[in-house]
Amino acid sequence: MDLVSGFLLVLVAGVLQGTFVLPMTLTRHWAWEHTWATFSFFGMLLFNGALALVFLGDLPAIYSAVPVRDLMVLGIFGAGWGVGAVLFGVGMDRLGMALGYPIIMGLIASMGALIPLLVFYPGDVLALHGLVLLSGTALVMVGIVLSARAGAKKTSENTPEASSRRRAFRGAIMIAIAAGLLSCLPNVGITFGSRIVDEAITAGISPVFAGNAVWGLFFALGFLVNAAWCLFLMIRKGSIGAFAGPEAGRNILLGAAMGAMWIGSFYAYGMGAANLGTWGPILGWPIFIALSIIVGNLWGLWRGEWKEASARPRALLNRSLIVMTIAVVVIAISQVL
Repeated sequence: MDLVSGFLLVLVAGVLQGTFVLPMTLTRHWAWEHTWATFSFFGMLLFNGALALVFLGDLPAIYSAVPVRDLMVLGIFGAGWGVGAVLFGVGMDRLGMALGYPIIMGLIASMGALIPLLVFYPGDVLALHGLVLLSGTALVMVGIVLSARAGAKKTSENTPEASSRRRAFRGAIMIAIAAGLLSCLPNVGITFGSRIVDEAITAGISPVFAGNAVWGLFFALGFLVNAAWCLFLMIRKGSIGAFAGPEAGRNILLGAAMGAMWIGSFYAYGMGAANLGTWGPILGWPIFIALSIIVGNLWGLWRGEWKEASARPRALLNRSLIVMTIAVVVIAISQVL
C-alpha cells in the first residue's frame, strides 16, 4: 500500500509542478512582476511557512540549535536560488510553457545531481555512476540544442520581424539556461542543511518531514530576492497600483493557486519518495521531473503556443521532449548505482 500511495503522490507532484505556471498565463491587466510577486508571497512565504509549522512545529527552536555558520551558508544558497526563481519566471514568460519546461527542468535535473557530485565527491566523476550521470547530462544538452533549434525555427517562420525576434529568443534561451543552473541550488543547499535535518529529527520530527526544515528557511530567503526584484520593477514602472486595479481579486487568486501548486508539489514528492523507500530515487525522481516536463509542454501546446508553427519545428520540439525524458531516467539510474 505504501508503494501505491507513494507512486500516486509522485504523480500528483509531477502534475502540480508542470501546471503551476499555467495560472500566470491567465491573469489580466497585470504585468509579469505583479503575478510573480503574488505567487512568491503565497508559495515561498505564506503556504511554505504554514506547512512547515504544521509538519515541523517549533521551527525557531530547531534553527536556534544549529550553528550560525550553517544558517548563513544556507542563506547564501537560498538567495542564489531566489535569483534562479526570478529567472525561471522570466524564462517561462518569454519562452512559453511548451519550450520553457523542457529546457529549465532538464537542467535542474542534470545540474542538481552533477554539481553536488563535482563539489563534494570529485573523485567519483570517473566511477560508473559518475559516467552514467555525465551521459545523462550530455543528453540534456542535446535536448536543449533540439529545443533551441525548434524555437529558433518557429520564431523565424512567417514573420517580417524575424531578425529582432531571433535576438529576443536567444536572450530568452540564455535566461532559461541561467534559471536551470541556479534553480538546482536546493540540491547543494540540502547538503549544507544536514544539521538542520538532524536537529529536526532530534526534536521528534519524522524523517519523512525533517527535510522540510531546510525548505522553510531556504524558500523564505528566496522569497526576499523575488519580492525585491518584483517591487523594483513595479516602482520603476509606477505600477504598484495594479494590485487595486481591475480584476485584482481574480489575479490574486490565480497567484495563490500558483503558490499552492508549487509548494504542494515539493511536499507531495517528499512524502511520495519516502513511501517508495529505495524505489524513491529509481522511480520517484524521474517520474516527478519527466512528468512535470511533459505536463508543462502539453499545457503550452493546449494554450496554442505552437499553433502557428510548421511541422519541422514541432517535430524538433517533440524530439527534444523524448531526449529530455530519457536523460532524466539515465540521471536517476546514476543515483542508485
